[in-house]
Amino acid sequence: MATTQATTGTAGGVQPAVPGTPQGSGGVEREFTVKARSQRQQIVRRFLHNKVGMTGLVIFVALLVFGFIGPLLDGKSYSDLDSSAQSVSPGNQGYLLGSDAIGRDLLAGLMSGVQRSLFIVALFIAIALPLGLLVGALAGYFGKWVDSVLMRLVDLILTVPLLVVLIVVASNFPGSRTPLGVGIILGLFGWLDLARIVRSQFLSLREKEYVEAAHSLGASNSRIIFKHLIPNALGSLIVWTTLAAANAIILEASLTYLGFGVNGTNETSLGRLVSDGVQAASTRPWLFYFPGIVLLVIVLSINLIGDGIRDAFDPSNRRVRA
Repeated sequence: MATTQATTGTAGGVQPAVPGTPQGSGGVEREFTVKARSQRQQIVRRFLHNKVGMTGLVIFVALLVFGFIGPLLDGKSYSDLDSSAQSVSPGNQGYLLGSDAIGRDLLAGLMSGVQRSLFIVALFIAIALPLGLLVGALAGYFGKWVDSVLMRLVDLILTVPLLVVLIVVASNFPGSRTPLGVGIILGLFGWLDLARIVRSQFLSLREKEYVEAAHSLGASNSRIIFKHLIPNALGSLIVWTTLAAANAIILEASLTYLGFGVNGTNETSLGRLVSDGVQAASTRPWLFYFPGIVLLVIVLSINLIGDGIRDAFDPSNRRVRA
């Protein structure tokens, strides 16, 4: 009897719902399959849906195209001098943005300036990021006397304004007033804030359960730092990188304006172009305003990217569904 009822219920009654299986052509699917996303995918998704960050990224990519592909299309070099085209206003004699007092094309100068400024930023990050990460990681992970010694050293250096330190170093090494030299100087003294950020991150992360589990399994200190702590502090590192890159461009422009930055006949950067254009702002305003606008735009775009990355790494950010 029980067998007959089970057979009848299966043949003529409602079929049992199987998870993930549609209920025929006219039925309604009772369950929905949600694809799980990794943490990296969620971060990328949040950033791609962040209008502020994507706006900054589009502007920054456009500046990269302008600085590195533009010279190939323009065909002019900033080092080329034309004595018959001195102080030409924009749009005349084939100079789209005008020329300076010795006949150099300002458009070519802006392209070269973008290249040199981004080279300085890249060199700054390549030096400052490892230094700050190393000092902060050692101080935050080992603590005790290691933390005290390293952080007192950082505090001692921070008592002197960074711009003053850079001016003193640049004035004592005149040969360093090139894009390479300025990038190295900025990198050697620009890691202090990162060290304090990494230290605070490591002080918190080293108390987590997975770190204690790694200790109990016999993992070495270097493995714990590189395999567990640094990946979990990656968000802070990326945010610092973007914001510090914008700060490096401003510092380079400040140094050059004060006479301690990029120098030389054919050496240029956005800061150097702005510095040279200040003296002619009243008579030849294009020499000051065009480089100043490009400098502001590149700094703004990097800051917008940094804001977007910060929101993407923030788990409490719910403006974009992950």
